[in-house]
Amino acid sequence: MKILTLTTYNVYNYGAALQAYALQTYLQCMGHDAVLINYQPEYLTRKYDYRWVNPESKLSRYAVTRIAYRVMKYLQRQTTMGRKRQFDRFIDSYLKQTREYRTLEKLCQNPPEADLYVVGSDQIWNVFYEAGRDPAFYLEFVTKGRKASYAASFSYVDIPQKEKKKIAECLRTFDAVSVRESHGLQLLREMNIPGEWVLDPVFLLPIEQWKQLMVTNISKEDYLLIYDFEGNKELKRFAKEYARRHHLKIYVIADTYPLLYADRNFMKAGPREFVSMIYHCKAFISNSFHGTAFSIMFNKPVFVFNRHRHKVNSRMESLMTLFGINQCILDNPEKWEKAYYYPFNYEQINHTKQRELIKSKAYLDNLLNICTHP
Repeated sequence: MKILTLTTYNVYNYGAALQAYALQTYLQCMGHDAVLINYQPEYLTRKYDYRWVNPESKLSRYAVTRIAYRVMKYLQRQTTMGRKRQFDRFIDSYLKQTREYRTLEKLCQNPPEADLYVVGSDQIWNVFYEAGRDPAFYLEFVTKGRKASYAASFSYVDIPQKEKKKIAECLRTFDAVSVRESHGLQLLREMNIPGEWVLDPVFLLPIEQWKQLMVTNISKEDYLLIYDFEGNKELKRFAKEYARRHHLKIYVIADTYPLLYADRNFMKAGPREFVSMIYHCKAFISNSFHGTAFSIMFNKPVFVFNRHRHKVNSRMESLMTLFGINQCILDNPEKWEKAYYYPFNYEQINHTKQRELIKSKAYLDNLLNICTHP
């Protein structure tokens, strides 16, 4: 069967790239011709577009401030080119893609053909991001073929009623809907849309398959791994004390700027290095959804700090609660002392993973059965 998937994947984000890889690989292993729709609208390609200045920013008001911003952006982005190359290499080597579509208009004019279109995973229905307001991610360009979602995320708990009404109208045209978080299921109920709660695609692949993707040049010393989007000061304090008590080095996967308290900063890590470093670490501390997901899968002690700039913490709460480790969301320093030696029950975690994996695969099996035996 020809299956086209649509998600935000080529945005230099570890989770975005790896969840796209996981869903495509899983479908291919089931014997299907699974291909990613290479949809790259302007709003997804701004990271390395040195000309773009946010029109809502004060810097966009004057020519001199716009020029200064562009120069600074160019210089800053040069520090991340090694990381960018790793991502580009991963996308080119491991993801099967259609031709590129730069606008919704182009996608609608000549949509790629398939028996089934699957949108997801990740925050594609987050209406506070532009993707969540883009009709493409509700498959409005599809004129022929089945439509479904897999592990799509609204991210936020509260969605404006106007947006909720639009989303409901779109989803009524779907043959099946599944979401990644428990609150997403509640939103579907409010919209009168039948749906299922499934695991993120990264859980679909067995650990042995992820090991085949890993790099081999990982340090042999014991280390605590940190991936911090925001330079969180509380995370830093907890990490330093955890590392001291457990006699661990502190390693950091850094997107742009190094964290000065780390023993080693990894500035050029791509998706393969990301998975490898989590697999080999002794513990993981982060505010990253997919970093947390891999830590759970690999049975690593994992501790989560909330993010402040982007209110997307409900994703983490849903994931950690599902696996019975929501006590390791360290939103209060009073939790730290217990967390330093938290007794993770990996037998229970693995049981939950297996149970939810059966449900998630059953959703996909039922969807594919609908397409082959309408």
